[in-house]
Amino acid sequence: MRRRVGSVLGCLATLLSNGCGAESEAPTQQARFDDWRDAIVYQLLVDRFDNGDPTNDIQGGVGPVPGDLARFQGGDWLGVRQRLPYLTALGVNTLWISPVVRNVDRTETQDGYHGYWALDFDLPNPRFGSLDDLRRLVSDAHGRGMRVVIDVVTNHTGRVFNYDLNQDGAVSADEVEPAYSPQGPIEAPLIWRSCVDAAEPCPTLVPHWTHDGASVALVEDDFRRRGAGGFGDDSQLYGDFPTGLRDLDTEQESVVDALVETYLRWVELTDVDGFRVDAVPHIEQPFWAKFGARLREGLDARGKHGFLLLGEVFNRDPAVLASYTDRDELDTVFDFSFKFDLVDGVLLGGGTPSLARQVLEGNRAYFREEAQPLGAGFTPWQLRLVFGDNHDVWRIRGQIDDPFATDLVMTAVFGADGIPAVYYGTEQDFRGQGGHGAREVMWDSGFHTDGATFNVIKALCALRKREPALRYGSLRVLYASDYGGLDSEPDAGMLVWQREFEGRRVLVALNGHALQTSRASFRTDYPEGTRLFDALRGDEVTRAQAVGQVSLELPPRGALILVPR
Repeated sequence: MRRRVGSVLGCLATLLSNGCGAESEAPTQQARFDDWRDAIVYQLLVDRFDNGDPTNDIQGGVGPVPGDLARFQGGDWLGVRQRLPYLTALGVNTLWISPVVRNVDRTETQDGYHGYWALDFDLPNPRFGSLDDLRRLVSDAHGRGMRVVIDVVTNHTGRVFNYDLNQDGAVSADEVEPAYSPQGPIEAPLIWRSCVDAAEPCPTLVPHWTHDGASVALVEDDFRRRGAGGFGDDSQLYGDFPTGLRDLDTEQESVVDALVETYLRWVELTDVDGFRVDAVPHIEQPFWAKFGARLREGLDARGKHGFLLLGEVFNRDPAVLASYTDRDELDTVFDFSFKFDLVDGVLLGGGTPSLARQVLEGNRAYFREEAQPLGAGFTPWQLRLVFGDNHDVWRIRGQIDDPFATDLVMTAVFGADGIPAVYYGTEQDFRGQGGHGAREVMWDSGFHTDGATFNVIKALCALRKREPALRYGSLRVLYASDYGGLDSEPDAGMLVWQREFEGRRVLVALNGHALQTSRASFRTDYPEGTRLFDALRGDEVTRAQAVGQVSLELPPRGALILVPR
């Protein structure tokens, strides 16, 4: 076992109710939590988690390519369902899974294993199982007290057609991703096909969604048809995504209505508790109030309340993040400012901790102070998702191959005033460096529950559940050094904040310096003589002195959560 956060986490019998290093079955039924601030999210890609049913691996002649992470690997909903005891042992209580609809399977360079290439919005992805398999997964998760969030896409489909620019009825290379046309639509016939040329003829498959109570085929006018864009230049936000993902014309009321009706149907079919919404900035702003209001009204009419709309706004600017949480829009967003500026900049990159004050305190001012009508029940700031890594960035251990880096980052994530998220495999020390490489095969890990990082995250989950201050409390920075991880001043790298709820105060203390033990002394609200203990190990660390003064010393990349007794 390793020192610092994980040094004495071998059993923690008084802290962890599930015992040491073993998957333990939960009671048959547990009550789901009522407050989204109680959530601890576990994100996974279904294709990469576990393969419960090998018979669904090959569809349409396309099957897994073991070892090639750009291709299918074979995971499915049954595999996830069978591993719910593992997730219970870890202590997470909210499952976020990749998109569930039928997808385009394969392009020239990669497969649609991730689920973001919709072919038919009305059908479950047969590679992951049947609708009953998905329902059983959700039901079993609910039985363990877990909520379930599914990933949804409103911006685009997969490559369901090509532009026949030369009108010869065949697909040539320049017709897959033609140059962006800002005026659009590109005046060319469409060739409806959802696969690349292969030995067998490529079938004509037209995507469907639900509209006016029926499953209807999409038509060419449902798409913008502007050609390649999507990323880079903001003027091309409303173009097709790379690899030829076709941009939906979400300015049309009929398209908005179809997307709302389609995803209402998925809630009715599965009883999921929230949506993670992909690629939010690639849809014009007015769409989000329409989509949010109509979806929530439909859910309310169906008796589904407290539903979470969580948006992916891949931007570090807090003003941009907050702009998508205006009235009737998203309940909240991913806190990419926390990820890029605090996690990457300060904790892993050696930046000046004083820069974190804005991330932890100042950014809140950009967000509205009201919950969404008929929404998830709390303000966007309270519900924002805080994370150290995910499927679109490098893993923590990919950035810094040091187990203490993971301890440091995950302590910050669980100590922040948002919803903490764990990316699958982080607890198993995965080291992927972005792209397909950070979407590893989970079953290769053996799902071990005795590793040091697993037990660190397990302890953080348990601590979060038993300390209301970490779930509901205000946050105030008490100390932030003006010297970073490349400096040699005694306090270089030190960052301390306080969480407080109903008089209960908890301290989160971090040292982002990779090489030196650093020290800090700061004033707190604790009465003189208050004994402060390491919440993860139980050891007494320090005592408050006159006027609440506290002194701390942390080793390189050290992390503590301190509680009074």
